[in-house]
Amino acid sequence: MTSQDIAVRRLFSQQMADSRFAEPAGLVKWMGCVRAEDPAGARWSIGARIAGSTDDSIGKAFKEGLILRTHVLQPAWHFIARDDIHWMLALTAPRLKAFNKSLYRSLGLDDVVLKKGKQVIVRALKRGQLARKDLLASLEDAKCPTDDLRLRLLLMDAELDGLICSTSMDGRHFRYTLLEQPAPLAYRFDRAEAIAELTKRYFRSRGPATVYDFTIWSGLRPAEVHSGMQMNIHWLACEVVNGQEYWFDPAGKPPDHLLSLHLLPAFDELTVGYANHGIFKPAVFIDGLASGTWAQVLEKHTVAIQVSTPLKKSRDLRTAIRREAERYSAFLGRSLLLHY
Repeated sequence: MTSQDIAVRRLFSQQMADSRFAEPAGLVKWMGCVRAEDPAGARWSIGARIAGSTDDSIGKAFKEGLILRTHVLQPAWHFIARDDIHWMLALTAPRLKAFNKSLYRSLGLDDVVLKKGKQVIVRALKRGQLARKDLLASLEDAKCPTDDLRLRLLLMDAELDGLICSTSMDGRHFRYTLLEQPAPLAYRFDRAEAIAELTKRYFRSRGPATVYDFTIWSGLRPAEVHSGMQMNIHWLACEVVNGQEYWFDPAGKPPDHLLSLHLLPAFDELTVGYANHGIFKPAVFIDGLASGTWAQVLEKHTVAIQVSTPLKKSRDLRTAIRREAERYSAFLGRSLLLHY
């Protein structure tokens, strides 16, 4: 296996090539979760992996509560399938709450304030879904110490306790709801089962990858990562490339070579799902390798796309760029203005 082989295999495991999924919730479940700091970009992360999908079809899955938005794994937003949110929170929330503790303390958010804030938030949401500004007003009325940063932390703390999540959108903004509404707690994985399941999801959806990649992505402690690897060792394959062990699912071997071009959003799992990629802006991927950047300007009925790559823009490359740009504009339901 070469570095190019790793890149091609990742396209298949990440469902960027020959995707087996037709529904957003199934894709998100396969991925475990999908980074979602930028909601519009994250919807394209899902849509890019589902042939024929549209921004509206992804939004429908959120409106129906099949996909939810919360903080798991890292102190960052993620999209997650409804069926997975409880066990993944139970596994990763305690570490995130501990991570936030010093920040809470520096802002005067002690246990009393956090408890009161969650009570106010839950009481407000019992009346129905609310936007962030509405929850801010409720907290201010209750005399909770609240500004933009404190509000973010109070909401995150309520998410980590499994009380609330984001689901349907109000224009460009998510609305909050009580988690029990879209996702009543039916059962709970024990910790060992959750570690085993998270490990399986990661290497099936992102392999070939290193143990260090998984450690950074999951936020699990080294002993938990070791345990997860041991519980999945019976189906994982391993190859050493450039002195580094890469683990992956040996089933479903991709073809020897894949000619492909993808316009991926910032924080796509193909870029942030591994420890050493560090790409946090929209990227052009050619044959699974980062090969440039792209930018867009959205108007009411159009999307203008500018693609920048150091590669010589041959006729084949221009054709591939246009094909992918047309796929993205169709996803948005807008006319395309393409600039090479």
